Amino acid sequence: MLALQLGAGKIGRGFLAHLYARSGFETIFVEARRELVESLNRHHSCWIEWTDGEREPIAPVSAIDARDTEAVAAAFARADVASTAVGVHALPQLAPLIAAGLRRRAAENPAPLNLLLGENALHAHTLLCDALLQTLAPEEHRLLEPLGLVRCIIGRQAVAELPGDPPGVRVDRYSKLPIDADALIGEPPPIVGLQPVRPFEIYMQRKLYLHNGLHALIAYLGAQRGYHTIQHALQDPEIHALFVQGAKSLAQAFLKAHPFDPAEHYETVQDILARIQDPHLDDPIARVAREPLRKLRPDDRLVGAYRLLAEQGEDPTPFRKAILAALAYYDPSDPESAALRQMIEAHGADYVLREWCQLERL
Repeated sequence: MLALQLGAGKIGRGFLAHLYARSGFETIFVEARRELVESLNRHHSCWIEWTDGEREPIAPVSAIDARDTEAVAAAFARADVASTAVGVHALPQLAPLIAAGLRRRAAENPAPLNLLLGENALHAHTLLCDALLQTLAPEEHRLLEPLGLVRCIIGRQAVAELPGDPPGVRVDRYSKLPIDADALIGEPPPIVGLQPVRPFEIYMQRKLYLHNGLHALIAYLGAQRGYHTIQHALQDPEIHALFVQGAKSLAQAFLKAHPFDPAEHYETVQDILARIQDPHLDDPIARVAREPLRKLRPDDRLVGAYRLLAEQGEDPTPFRKAILAALAYYDPSDPESAALRQMIEAHGADYVLREWCQLERL
C-alpha cells in the first residue's frame, strides 16, 4: 500500500509516516527542502527518538521535490491514502499540486481517495476546498467528488528535529489518530491508531482547549517569569496550580457541554495531563508560544477555553491570566508576535481584546 505525505516536517515524519510504516504502507513524502528530499531518497528511511531516548526507524520511504508537479501527480494517482502536515496557513499553497494529482488520478485510477488533513484546524477542509475550487476550472469541479477532505486531531507531541542524515524527530508515544468520520469516502484506510469520531467538532475542541490550551497557558505564564521550557515553568508552584485548576475546570465544563462518555473523557484528560508534564520532553516555550495572534482568536485554545468555562459556570481565572500573559508575550523573531506588539502599541490591549479576541471584558 502507498501513502502520499505532503510535508516532511516533524509531524509528517515523526507521526503520520510512523503510523503508515506500522500499518504496512510505503510512504512517499512531498517536500520543498531539497537537501531533505535527497537524504530521504539516499537512505529510504527516517527515524524517531522517543522521549526515553529509544530510537525507531521508519521505512520504506522516499521523497519528491514539491516543485516537481508531474512526479507528485503521478504519486497522487497511485496512492491508497494521502495526508498533509504543512501548517494550516500553507494548505492553499497545496491546491495546484493536488489539482494536478486529481487530473492524473481521474485518467489513470478513478478510485476514491481520502486526504487526511493533519493540521489541527476546524476549518482546514473548507480552506483547502475553497483553494481547490479556485484552482480547478469549473468543468473540473467534479474531480473533487471522489476526494475525502478528512480533518484529523494530531495529538502526538513532536518537539524537535534531531541532527542526522536524514534528521530525526523527538516525539512522545501517543499513537491515536482521531479523524472526521463523516468526511470519509468509503471504508477508513487501514491505519493503526485511526479512530473515526463524530461529531468531529467536539473532539477537536476538547483536544484544542485541553491539550493545546493548557500547553499555551503554561508557555505564556512561563515566558512572563523568564522560563525557557514547559518543564521548567511547571516547576513554578503558581503556574502548576493554575495548570491543575484549569484542567479540572475544563474537564468539568466539557462534560456539562457535550455528551462525552465520562469514563472515556476522564481517561483522555489524564492522558493529556501526563503527556504535557512528561519530564523527558524538555519542550521549548518559544515553540509552544509562537503565533500568539492565532492562539488568541475567539474560537482558539485560550479565548475559546475561557468562554467555555464562563458559559458552563466554571472558574475561568487560569485562562484569563493566560490571555493577559499572551498579550504581553513578545518574540521579535516571530512575525505574529511582532504584529501583536504593534497592534497593542497602536491601539492598546483593550482594543485587541475587543476587536481580535471578541471579548468585551476579561
